[in-house]
Amino acid sequence: MKKWILLVCSVLIVVCTIIVNTKENESDVDVLASIDSSNSIKAVEEYTDTYTGETNYYNINKKWTADVIPVSSKEYMIESKKTRGGNIYSKNDNYDYGSDVKYLEPGDNISFEVDIPEESLYEIWLDYYIMDNTYLRPEIQITVNDKKQYNEANKIELPMKWQVIKPIDEEKYDRYGDELTPKSVKKMMWDNVPCQDPNFFYIEPLKFKLDKGINKIDITVNEGYLLLGDINMKNTIKEISTYEQYISNIKKERKPLNKMVIIEAEDMSIKSRQSIRAKYIRDPSITPYAYKNRVLNVLDGASFGDSGDKVIYRFNIEESGFYNLSMKYSQDTNNGLSTHRRISIDGEVPFGELTYYDFRYTSNWKNETLSDKEGNPYDIYLEKGEHMLALSIDNTKVRDIYHELLNTLDSIEAISKEIKKLTGGLVDKERKWKISKYIPEIRTYLDGIYKKIDIQKTALIEYTGDKDLPIISELNIAMNYIEDFIEDPEDLPHYMSKFNDGESSAYGRINAILPTLIYNPMHLDKIYIHNDKKIAGAKSPFVTKAKENVKSFFYSFLDPKYNKSDKVDDDTIEIWVNKSRLYVEIMQRMIDEQFTPETGIKVNLSLLPDENKIILSNSAQNTPDAAIGISHTKPFEFAIRGIVEDLRGYEEFFDLAEQFDKSAFIPFIYDKGVYAIPETQDVKLLFYRKDILDFLGVKPPQTWEDVTSLIPILKKYDMNFYTPLGSDSSLKGLDTTTPFIYQFGGRLYDSTGSKTIINEKNSYEAFEFMTDLFTVYNVPITTSNFYQKFRNGKTPVGIGDANTYIQLKYAAPELSGQWGILPIPGIENSEGVIERWDPTYGTSSIIFNNSSKKEASWEFIKWWSSAEIQSDFSYAIQSTLGDKFLYMTANIEGFRRSAWPTDSKKVILEQWKWIQTTGKVPGDYMLEREISNAWNKVVFDGENPRIALDDAVATINREFKRKLKEFGYIEDDKLVKKYIVPDIHNVEKWVRQNEE
Repeated sequence: MKKWILLVCSVLIVVCTIIVNTKENESDVDVLASIDSSNSIKAVEEYTDTYTGETNYYNINKKWTADVIPVSSKEYMIESKKTRGGNIYSKNDNYDYGSDVKYLEPGDNISFEVDIPEESLYEIWLDYYIMDNTYLRPEIQITVNDKKQYNEANKIELPMKWQVIKPIDEEKYDRYGDELTPKSVKKMMWDNVPCQDPNFFYIEPLKFKLDKGINKIDITVNEGYLLLGDINMKNTIKEISTYEQYISNIKKERKPLNKMVIIEAEDMSIKSRQSIRAKYIRDPSITPYAYKNRVLNVLDGASFGDSGDKVIYRFNIEESGFYNLSMKYSQDTNNGLSTHRRISIDGEVPFGELTYYDFRYTSNWKNETLSDKEGNPYDIYLEKGEHMLALSIDNTKVRDIYHELLNTLDSIEAISKEIKKLTGGLVDKERKWKISKYIPEIRTYLDGIYKKIDIQKTALIEYTGDKDLPIISELNIAMNYIEDFIEDPEDLPHYMSKFNDGESSAYGRINAILPTLIYNPMHLDKIYIHNDKKIAGAKSPFVTKAKENVKSFFYSFLDPKYNKSDKVDDDTIEIWVNKSRLYVEIMQRMIDEQFTPETGIKVNLSLLPDENKIILSNSAQNTPDAAIGISHTKPFEFAIRGIVEDLRGYEEFFDLAEQFDKSAFIPFIYDKGVYAIPETQDVKLLFYRKDILDFLGVKPPQTWEDVTSLIPILKKYDMNFYTPLGSDSSLKGLDTTTPFIYQFGGRLYDSTGSKTIINEKNSYEAFEFMTDLFTVYNVPITTSNFYQKFRNGKTPVGIGDANTYIQLKYAAPELSGQWGILPIPGIENSEGVIERWDPTYGTSSIIFNNSSKKEASWEFIKWWSSAEIQSDFSYAIQSTLGDKFLYMTANIEGFRRSAWPTDSKKVILEQWKWIQTTGKVPGDYMLEREISNAWNKVVFDGENPRIALDDAVATINREFKRKLKEFGYIEDDKLVKKYIVPDIHNVEKWVRQNEE
């Protein structure tokens, strides 16, 4: 009987469970059915606006359109001399402008007022002349009535034109017969342009909203040296005819001419950036071609793929008539997406179909004749004579897709902030949350996000013509994640890694595809302008390719560039360079054009792929004369083994040393000698998100006390602070630990250099604080990618380096104007000064003891290390490789003159006032290792800081004793010779004249 009762009870339980689950499922279905899908997009956009506002031009312009703000037909001309600010250049010395103009430098501002009869939109057109001392692209910012109307107004670039100079034969090739990249010079001319979208989502000029009545306009120069002429407030409307209208307007008959003009794509006349360049591809189907030497034969797509890039070619037509336009191209990058070009002739786009012409993805070389969708070639009428063909890049076709996806990311981020505000970022899968109770419309918002992604996915498929692209797959995955959360939003706190945390989340996947939408690389070999004349095939026959590959292979054994028989003669010094091949090529060219003619000393540069090669070469008595780009730890190691030369005895050493911060020499000092000259040095800066700190109502921290006060506010929104101590490297190097020790007034070594004192008062306080940051204040123990966390707002404040600055400036256009930099936080001393000490390391130049040409090598290092050459090198790198390649020289004056953007130089120079590097001691690797081990024990294992540090000191001192004994400083356990450790207090003895 009992068995039957148990059986009946079990059945009842199962039935009840099924009924409950069915009810819950029905409830979910009812809830999903109850979502007002028609209004979900509007709902989530309104919700997002409460968090982010409308900050970019796309959103602001949409709002102006919705508000039906008129585009005025009136025009206002403001004479330059009537503006306030700047310095007046009279018409006698302003390059023939015809009236007085204003001279402006970085930081200068001019302002003027204009009286408007009604609220309207206006374009701002400028007459400007770029001065000769400007090499970086000029940049201005504009405010209207003391407000920036959108982010893009923070960074409006003024176009520069670079004329490519065709070299004479003697200057065209290097010593090995390889063709050199031709130089380009800035076109010095007055120009009239409108303020343009810096991201080129709009071809038409930017609009500014002016209120009824008097409006104050401010123009501030961020970068560049300019003459500013008259300013026009007006609107322009430019309509481009269709191809059908274009043909009907020509009213000419097409007749066969059997003519062809071939333009080699590497032979540009004018380009918008110096770094747009030709390159060599070893392929017999490309002309010119050589298997022995490098000949420039294509327009490098990697250098001509960014928004706003433009190249212009000149060509001559012998007979008027209709011509077809064909291009031989290759485009095998960017995730299978097609690329596009805007094509204009003589400054005008002939017809609308050429405003945005697609070149499909192809892994091979292909001839593309510009044609309509049915494959009918476009006929373009050209008069006899000279013409200009321009190819440029803009993002007008992807404007809506890009910005709507960007807005979707803002919506995801807004919901994430609200959820984390509720949960405090707590991840406890055993805890059940009632998110819908606190955010009743959460399903509606998520449905809006889902639909926004779906709309843009459809638009992308239509735009690309391919539903199987990787970017479409990424959007599908993101949609699946969002759909799961729509069904059960209570799971959101448990699975934020699917929602917006990390690169594999819905947020991360959408964010990853955005850069690919606005990158348009395309290699170009030839441009054909032809009429009834057949163009050559794009590919070489297999036999031809095979034959050329065989020839190239066998010649590689004889090539003087790699052949040992190419020995250095008695008049040439050999320098090893620890840099990339492209950098070495630029250096060699500078040496051949400047140093050798000035001094008569020939220099042969060779790549140094591994610094450990120096020890091996020294053992074999086969070192070169000098080396450049040597990391900061190596000169000491080489000096203590007698491999490198003490440079203090060379003529003009102290004059050269004055050009550097004295602390930069500390790692290169051993005993009484200085064994290297600083070449480059990094910098650490505090990066902060202006928009997020404004939202939180706080200011960027100046001291570590400010940081500890800020962390709880950030934690409330599940945000964090980043310090390099929290990187994902298990070894916490001296560059991450000693800033705290120096800022707290601590020291690493005692006066004899034989013991460490990191466990004494100030040093111990510093160590305790840098562990408390992670154990008490809960700064994340590991942050794998600060740049990405900063970009998506997860870590809106943190300490980064020069590379972080470059990434944010050039790879995060959506953050323009929303972030800033400051010197790193420090400790306020008794005099109220914030001590921001930080060890700033870099690379160096050395001369080898075995060299028989030491004086010539010193002459070269003096020349290379000078302010003028280091500055020139920074511009040469940028002009060759692009804006993103910034070179940070250690020469202070060289850095002031360098290609670094002006907006950062002041902050970097301020932080460099607090350089304090660490002196080298035999066995100091153990000091670095044991401080790191002690930190790890405290932070990860919970060990007492005092015990951890005392244990570390014992280990360090044992190693110091062993190494000092090895090098003769200790005998019979007694210190027989004092080891003087260079530091910030005594370094002048070595690097400043008349200091004893």
